[in-house]
Amino acid sequence: MEFMPGFVKSMKRLNKAGIRTIIFSARLSPWDPWTGMRRDPSFVATEQQYVRDMLDRHGLGFVDIWLKEGKPGGSVYVDDKAERYGGRAKSWGRVTDKILARLGKEDPHFPYLLDLEAA
Repeated sequence: MEFMPGFVKSMKRLNKAGIRTIIFSARLSPWDPWTGMRRDPSFVATEQQYVRDMLDRHGLGFVDIWLKEGKPGGSVYVDDKAERYGGRAKSWGRVTDKILARLGKEDPHFPYLLDLEAA
């Protein structure tokens, strides 16, 4: 319902530095992230307008909202549920360990790395 602490100030700093910012959120997508079903277009439009109004109310009219399907291209993505993929030989194992630990599905000591050390 409100932006997280520091969001407004940070968006203004990025804008001052000449960086284009785009809000891309599952909340604003025409597809329901849990069911994969297409949402009612009026629901999506209402959500998008709500976020646009919040941005404008805080002086963030320069922040865009991604209104197309699919993920926008970008240099950096900020996500509260992200795990970094490094592209190295052990990266997928490490990401998988982190995901499983985050979800409480495996030992948080990253068993993939322990298996590699034993091999």
